Amino acid sequence: MKNFINNIFNAISDNLISGGAYYLIAKAVVVTVVIAVMAWVIAGLVGIAVSYLMSYEKKAVSRIGRGICFIFRSVPVLLSMWLLHYCIFGSSTLSGMITAGISIGLYGAGHLAELISENVKKTQERMKGNVKNRLEKVYFRIVVPQALEDSIFHVKRLAVILLQWTTVAGYISVNDLTEVMYGIGHRTMYPFFSIAFAGILYILATILVEWIFKLIGKKIKKANDKRELKA
Repeated sequence: MKNFINNIFNAISDNLISGGAYYLIAKAVVVTVVIAVMAWVIAGLVGIAVSYLMSYEKKAVSRIGRGICFIFRSVPVLLSMWLLHYCIFGSSTLSGMITAGISIGLYGAGHLAELISENVKKTQERMKGNVKNRLEKVYFRIVVPQALEDSIFHVKRLAVILLQWTTVAGYISVNDLTEVMYGIGHRTMYPFFSIAFAGILYILATILVEWIFKLIGKKIKKANDKRELKA
């Protein structure tokens, strides 16, 4: 029993403290958070813009939007990451973070656009005819918020998936959490501990994301209810 406890303390010391491991882990967490936030912002902005094109009344514009959505959804994140990193942005550390954020964000944008556009159709069916005819004026103010409320559960799942996709950033030499923990485990010969610790951090991050989306969902519902009362 004593040896078991000593091994645990040794694993903690070797993986989280010695050699400045805690500093490397802290930096890696920051890098991972930056990539995730960048991906969420890009997914949100680009996804909503593409969903607008997909919902446009003119078929030519709608088809362009659906084509863009299909491309974003179809190209694997890792392939787009390699393409942007090695062929467009270069191979610096900063560009690696930007590349990872853009690649994951565009992948999320494709899925978000499809999700919103499907719920937009349902939202439009519930709205009055005069509002339907003014889609361009009310899309971002009324239609999208209502569609997001209807699909908030799926949007939350997408946000968690994009967070998990940050684990592939190491393929372009970005020192994200997964890459750093793998390196520490390889150095200390405690791979199970380092991988398990990284998994725990991702679990905690997922809990935080789900809690945030729960609050967002309540606020969107409250804002939509007020808007309906005024209408």
